Amino acid sequence: MSMTTKFWRPLAQKLSKRQFLSSVGAVTASIGLANCTEAQKLDDVWDAIIVGGGTAGLPAAIFAGQRGAKVLVIEAASVIGGTLFLSTGQMSAAGTKLQASKGITEDSPQSHYDDVMNISHNTADPYILRLATENAASAFDWLTDNGFEVREGHPVTGTTHEPYSHARYAWHKDGGMGILALFEEQLEPLIESGAVTIKTSTEASGLIQDDNGDVIGISTVDADGKTANYMGKNVVLTSGGYASNSEMFEELEGAPDYSDVSYPYSQGAGITLGTSAGGYVRYGENHLPLFGAILADNVYPSPMAAVARHFPGDRPPWEIIVDAQGKRFLQEDILSHAAYEEALLEQPGEQCWAVWDHNIHTKGPKYISTMFSTMTEEDLPDAFNEGWTNFFKADTIEELAEAMGVNKGGLDSTVSNYNIAQATGKDDLGRTHMPLPIEQGPFYGVRLQSWFLTTFAGLAVGEGLQVIRQDGSKIGGLYAAGELLGTGATSGRAICGGMLVTPAITFGKLLGEKILEFEV
Repeated sequence: MSMTTKFWRPLAQKLSKRQFLSSVGAVTASIGLANCTEAQKLDDVWDAIIVGGGTAGLPAAIFAGQRGAKVLVIEAASVIGGTLFLSTGQMSAAGTKLQASKGITEDSPQSHYDDVMNISHNTADPYILRLATENAASAFDWLTDNGFEVREGHPVTGTTHEPYSHARYAWHKDGGMGILALFEEQLEPLIESGAVTIKTSTEASGLIQDDNGDVIGISTVDADGKTANYMGKNVVLTSGGYASNSEMFEELEGAPDYSDVSYPYSQGAGITLGTSAGGYVRYGENHLPLFGAILADNVYPSPMAAVARHFPGDRPPWEIIVDAQGKRFLQEDILSHAAYEEALLEQPGEQCWAVWDHNIHTKGPKYISTMFSTMTEEDLPDAFNEGWTNFFKADTIEELAEAMGVNKGGLDSTVSNYNIAQATGKDDLGRTHMPLPIEQGPFYGVRLQSWFLTTFAGLAVGEGLQVIRQDGSKIGGLYAAGELLGTGATSGRAICGGMLVTPAITFGKLLGEKILEFEV
């Protein structure tokens, strides 16, 4: 079975399950020009066809349209925006006007590049990262020149992950929706003039290639099942990742997609299209989970009941974290998100358990409300007393271990050793924040699972963001940008602040402004 057919079927099933678009079921791998009638060939001809109206696709359309190109945007959803609907609008760029206004003048794209390589242990793609960091300031300044407003106190060195060496990290005050509003404002005159046409509720079902393998157009199907072909001088794939395609996720990253929290149209359509044309996928080995999902059920991928706030800088830990053997495997007060994520990655099933007792439950500083950041304080007693999935309460440590499914002897020994460490101030894992022992029942526990908002594998591109084959040769007429390149390309095996939204916007801008070639 080809990769195209194998990956496309889950897309059709998932869209039907969620009552999104009608799907063609299995995409034709690549529609040869010889298979098209003359009428089909001439449906329409465009300077640029952009597949995906989100973080990368919209700036590509804006800048190409402003250059005088005739641009077609194909969007599977009923509205443009993509993952901007879920994004917090995190950006990072060195040498920006915002930094200069704050007196930050010593930062540079080279420093930005070096920081990402350091944080990712040199696993980011050198070419893609260099292209992103050297052009990020121009993209960021374009945003701020057109109304991008950052949160109070930004830019900063970091907030949610490993910090940068300079304050270049800034969030939009209204998150991704603020960025989308800016894009829509820029698009409006281009749509009115006819420079940009957007077709929503329309899915790119195949790429049209000539006898040389160059991409010269796309085939589409809309929500009513109507098909069409559009010819284009440039085809740009910006349809995002595959976080809502659990089969593709496991195939490419080697781990199940446990949580169901991603944008529902993140189905990996761009990977299916790109590989059908001869491209290939890379950087799945950079898979790295986020820490702390409490799943609503154990049928994967599952909705999330809550997210545990684990970072000691936000909430110093009173609980311990244990593995399936009941053993601690992590210094719970270490000031590093990456340490938590890398430790979770090594756990079977990417899961672990947080454990505490009655005294911590009642005496910790707002312990309940601060640990479970996405649940109300009123819901939490019910979660434990009624035995919600992955919430546990028991009178003894042994009973808690049995309820959680971890080794009884291991957990009992771990708790005893932790209490000795708490009393003496000497912990084998180096923990220093140990306010209370774990000794008074009832005892509490939650199972913590990995979760994902983005995907690490992506379509391989070469110079000029042109999609390439395994041998390094370019596929004529085909480009890619955004999450479709993979988080593993722009951040490596790490989560680097602002290195998802920023490269997407930067590369979309570069494609529309400079890279795509057309006559006007």
